[in-house]
Amino acid sequence: MKYLQIGACVIFLLVWPKLAVAKKDILTVTPKVCVVSEQQDFCDVDVKFALNMPHKMDVCLYSEDQQLQCWQQVTLEEFNHKARVQVETIYSLVNPHTDELLATTRIEVQSTRAKTTRRRLRSPWSFF
Repeated sequence: MKYLQIGACVIFLLVWPKLAVAKKDILTVTPKVCVVSEQQDFCDVDVKFALNMPHKMDVCLYSEDQQLQCWQQVTLEEFNHKARVQVETIYSLVNPHTDELLATTRIEVQSTRAKTTRRRLRSPWSFF
């Protein structure tokens, strides 16, 4: 009985990290960062999504609240999308039957503008 419990613990410890990694890499996006110039407040970017599902299932890809694409019984898939990004955009992968959120990823927006304000190095009040 003791060996059975030890064996069950060993199997659990070997399988558990693989399940955690699989959940993490379900949805990936490239590029992850979009850089806007001083002349524009947005950037047009060709976004590439990669889906890596643990088993076949129906899924839909959303940009914020807008549906981009749905697939039926998919495990591996790549999808290209032209996007105009102004602010950080969150993409979600959802099961359309249960509305279960399966994965999220985001594209960050960074500006080339130099910051005009400086952080104050010391507090405005002082006893000395």
